[in-house]
Amino acid sequence: MIAVPTASHANDVVGPLVGSIDCTSAQLLYRPGASEQPLQLSVLQEGDVVQRITSIGGEQDDYVAKFSVTNLQPDTVYHYQIDDADTQATLIKPDGQHFFRTTSPKREGHRVSVGFVSCVDIEPNGIWKEMQTLDLDMVCLMGDTPYIDSTDLAKVRSRHRQFLQMPDLAELSANTSTVGTWDDHDFGRNNGNGRNLSKGKTDTRRGFVNYRAHSQFGNATEGVYHKSDLGMMEVFFLDPRYFSQTEPSPVDASQPTCFGSEQWAWLLTELRDSKAPFKVLAFGAIWEDKKNKETDDMFTYWYERDALLDIIRNENISGVVLLGGDIHVARHLIHPQRTGYDLNDFVISPGHKRTITELDVFHPSLEWSLVEGWQFLTLTADGTTDVPLLTAEFRQPDGIVNRKVELPLTSLTANKEKHPNLRAHWSFDENMKNDSPLGRRIDAVPENGARIDNNGVSGGALRLDRSKQQYIRVPRSFLDDNSPHYTVSLWFKPTSLPKHGTSERHFLFESTAEGEVSAKPAWHLSLGMRSSESPDQINLQLYTHTLQPASQPEAAPEAKSQGGFDSLVARESLLGRWNQITLTFDSKTLTLSLNEQQVAKHTLPVSGPASEFGGLVIGGHREGTGRNFDGWIDEVSVWQGETGQ
Repeated sequence: MIAVPTASHANDVVGPLVGSIDCTSAQLLYRPGASEQPLQLSVLQEGDVVQRITSIGGEQDDYVAKFSVTNLQPDTVYHYQIDDADTQATLIKPDGQHFFRTTSPKREGHRVSVGFVSCVDIEPNGIWKEMQTLDLDMVCLMGDTPYIDSTDLAKVRSRHRQFLQMPDLAELSANTSTVGTWDDHDFGRNNGNGRNLSKGKTDTRRGFVNYRAHSQFGNATEGVYHKSDLGMMEVFFLDPRYFSQTEPSPVDASQPTCFGSEQWAWLLTELRDSKAPFKVLAFGAIWEDKKNKETDDMFTYWYERDALLDIIRNENISGVVLLGGDIHVARHLIHPQRTGYDLNDFVISPGHKRTITELDVFHPSLEWSLVEGWQFLTLTADGTTDVPLLTAEFRQPDGIVNRKVELPLTSLTANKEKHPNLRAHWSFDENMKNDSPLGRRIDAVPENGARIDNNGVSGGALRLDRSKQQYIRVPRSFLDDNSPHYTVSLWFKPTSLPKHGTSERHFLFESTAEGEVSAKPAWHLSLGMRSSESPDQINLQLYTHTLQPASQPEAAPEAKSQGGFDSLVARESLLGRWNQITLTFDSKTLTLSLNEQQVAKHTLPVSGPASEFGGLVIGGHREGTGRNFDGWIDEVSVWQGETGQ
């Protein structure tokens, strides 16, 4: 029988709990009661004792005893027994409930499955029973597991005890590796970070360490980051709380850190050294903007997020996926070609029934979401197939699978034959389809009769009639989130230009907020023509929307409109002629060239990367109609970085 506490001893017995496991070692914990008690753990293989380990949980550890078992055989089942070391009384029997299996170090030829859950209360919950039916190799508690919202050590410990004493979770963790990280509510407070909990985080960490059996807790004195290697899959449990806002970022000394310099160095070393086919970067927050008043997401620390993803791309690290929680909504995002391949981003929350519809917000990379309770995720890495396969399943109790995503390892590996920096290309030779690695997700949609004809620079071209307010719409963004550098190039041949002395504006393109035309400001990409003071000149006018870095600690960056930036060119050089225009953005300047000659280089008053946008209008502005271009547009290309990089 599992030592499940009775109501009269609700604050006494916890465990046994199986924690971190690798191919040769296992970590366990057990709290026999609210007093010191010497314990002996016996590890058995096929009925024979192969190791005995003694431990005692002192008052300083809330009477939790820890056992570190080493020198084990890979991929082997061991049972365990716990005795009172003084009286030899057996407290935990080596029965069908008390065992663990070491992992296989092999990178092929076997299958592992891992469950992830976040935002779980101390209450009856069908998730734990459901997990028991799935033959999981590891269960990951991804933060707000449980809710504590206090830095009082006695309360922190009490809440952890009550959480692990839930009968179904206790049964599961007695024989399934149960590990994880924390998020804000088990760190100590909503929207908590290392700065606003500088005086309390030592005790919240102490309570966390007491009631987790990990092989590593951060740098041994601070933080809780660690990793688990299951052969086919390696999970990196990141800590975005303890070090956040406490020192300059290791990638930008002008900004506060999220991960801290030690965790950053650890992560890069471990990620570069990883031989696992699939690598999960997991924490309790989310990797993009929550779009509320809180600042505990990686949008706040975009520079560290993007530096990490750039390293994965530039060093050809394959098999990476992202995982987060926190927001009481389940979501699946695909960041196109962000790491040299499409970067899948899984958000799994909540594990209770309280949802937050307001956090199911737009993002240009969002593929799917579900605003329901009692959700968890499984990731299964299967190396028994010809091509290793990672399968993600968004689940609920009673066998419900709400979404299934299958990712062959080949889809998580950079394709060297394709140019990853070419983000968009519309040739308009025969249709309005995109011809870049992003594929059909950014195929253009014609509006008001916009069409292709044969009068292009090379083959067909997009023909737009301003009198009919024609344009085409690209439904999704094509740049990296908060892109720091890109180039847009196109050819255009106007049949009319804005009349001198009028307020007419003829837009070549402008970005939209959410993929549909609207007045909502998101004009990070904006290039239009308007009249100038001289009747002989046209103003090629640029606007942009960028991120303005936070001006004070614990604040988030904000979108800032910048422009207009004016560039004057002769009317006669444009009207009725094909011209090539190139726009380069590098977070500090906007450089405009016409027919390979630089026309202007505008310095941004506030430096910063691109703010979010959801799509693009070609031949008009963000509202679609009213400021349309008249003539032909051809060979539109967008490069992440400089042209041809």
